[in-house]
Amino acid sequence: MTRLNLALFLCLFSLTLSAGDKKPQERTFDGEISDSQCGFNVHSLTRSHDEMIKSGYMGHTSADCTRNCIRGRGGQYVFVSSDKKTAYKIEQQELAEPFAGQNVRIQGTEQKGEIHIVNIKAR
Repeated sequence: MTRLNLALFLCLFSLTLSAGDKKPQERTFDGEISDSQCGFNVHSLTRSHDEMIKSGYMGHTSADCTRNCIRGRGGQYVFVSSDKKTAYKIEQQELAEPFAGQNVRIQGTEQKGEIHIVNIKAR
């Protein structure tokens, strides 16, 4: 009986370890690099940038508006899906900065609402 218990314990233990080692799978994300003020308010993303651009208050382009929100309001770069239904935090802010306000394609992984960028390109 002791050998059977030990065998069952070892099987359960190895299953527990392998379940905890699961790494997120790399995939492709298409969308826009935005700022946390507009990006996490995904239902008004277009309106928010449009209003700010019309007023000239935060710049005259989506890129200007995004960068100014980051610098002046303490925001962070975020990724907004092309359908504008989902916004993700971005782990490596320095990789997103050159693409502020642009449509991009990201190769990376997502875990708990945050994207880890492996590769990013303008679209």
